[in-house]
Formats: sequence, structure tokens, C-alpha cells
Amino acid sequence: MTFDEEWARLKSDAQHNAPPGMQLAGYNTENRQSPDGAYAPDLTVHQDDLGAVGHDAFVLHRKLQKSADIDGAGLDGSGRSTTDRAARELDEHNFATGKALSTALKTWDSQRKTLQQGCARISNHLDYTKTTHTKEDEDIAATLKGRDGKPVSTSAIHKWIK
Repeated sequence: MTFDEEWARLKSDAQHNAPPGMQLAGYNTENRQSPDGAYAPDLTVHQDDLGAVGHDAFVLHRKLQKSADIDGAGLDGSGRSTTDRAARELDEHNFATGKALSTALKTWDSQRKTLQQGCARISNHLDYTKTTHTKEDEDIAATLKGRDGKPVSTSAIHKWIK
């Protein structure tokens, strides 16, 4: 049996025999139930959790910038790193490892930068999310007043909604 035949058979079996594991398009917002009738609670994230993840992403970004930048280590007057200079020297003397080292350096640097960008996005997004939600909570508290005229806390509002 070829791969395509086996893949087609597996897809067909999955469609006919297995119940769907997840159906996002079928969520009923009216009564907060999924198609199978189960309760679907809201996503809850605590500020401390967001802060810890954002901080770890920031710390990793800084470590990558300081410790993993081998392309920027030992720059000479022409802007070449020690690793780049070694790769060029090896290549000039017809060592195959020169090209391999140069390729490894470029690949490493590209992947390091991608990981750094990901860490920066996570850190920045969580900082933005935390700031935005705090501001929204303050706005809600300022507009909702209790019988005594004092702002109603977000936790009290949350209890009412439940």
C-alpha cells in the first residue's frame, strides 16, 4: 500500500468512526455551552502568571543578546566576528570546514534572532495586555458606583456576573 493510499484510508476512517475532538465553530454564545451540552467556562489568567511569563521572556531575550551572539563576538575594525574571520581563513586555505563554519554561523545567527524576536513579542504583548486590562479594570471601577458612592471593585463585579 502506498503512502497516499494509506493516508486516504486513515482520513476516511477518522471521518466515519471517530467523534470530533474539538469544534470551535459550534460554540453557542447564548447559553455558554458547547455542541455536546457541556459547560464552557471563560479563560481565566492571573496577572502574576502573565508577569512571570513576560519576565522570563525578557530575561531570555537579554541572555540571548549577551551570550548567544557569536556573530557579534570579537568584532574587528571591519565588523567581522572571530568566528567569521576563522571561517574565512579556513576557506582561503581550502579547508571545507570554512564554508561549513560560515553556514553554521549564518544559521545560528538567524535562528537566534528569530528566537529573540519571539521572546520580545511575548514580553511586549504581555506587558501591553497587563497594562490594558489594568486600565480597563480602573475604568470599570470608576464608572460603577456602589450605594455608598464609592467605586465598585472588579472582584465584586466578577462575583455579580457569576
